[in-house]
Amino acid sequence: MKNLISILTTTVVILLANACTKQTETILEPDSEFSFTYNGNDYPYKSKYSGSVGVSRQGIRSIYIHRADVFGGDIYFNMNNCAYMAPELSNVYRDPACNLTSHINGQILPIDSSKVFTYQSGSLNLTISECKTYPNKYSISGPSSYSVCKASGTFNLTLVNKGGETIEITNGIINNFPAGY
Repeated sequence: MKNLISILTTTVVILLANACTKQTETILEPDSEFSFTYNGNDYPYKSKYSGSVGVSRQGIRSIYIHRADVFGGDIYFNMNNCAYMAPELSNVYRDPACNLTSHINGQILPIDSSKVFTYQSGSLNLTISECKTYPNKYSISGPSSYSVCKASGTFNLTLVNKGGETIEITNGIINNFPAGY
């Protein structure tokens, strides 16, 4: 009986470990690039979490720069000139009109405009091509799919806070970078 329980326990552990292990494919081409210049320093693509490109259901192209080590938070920028830097753990949300709010303990509050930097000027030019659609194996709401495309283009962005401090990103380059659709 102890052997049977031991075998069953081992089998369950192996099955659970296998179910939680996700096999990932590298979707970056050797010539993929997501880079920019800030304060005179060049920041190339650091990891798959450093930057991302997306296209909304409404066709709005956008980028995220996930470099808290550089900016103290994440930067969001879309082609409609909605852009902001949300400090880490600040829970900043935007609505479709780019109105920003902070959600803390179930309350919707104004953002802290001394810490959240917002759009002052910039440009985002992206071309999306070579889209491939895949089934979403992990959907809990029924059959669905997602697309991965290649994005290429350029961007420059200046953000400002209430105190007049700026974040100026120049020479932004995106080349053959995966874009979620």
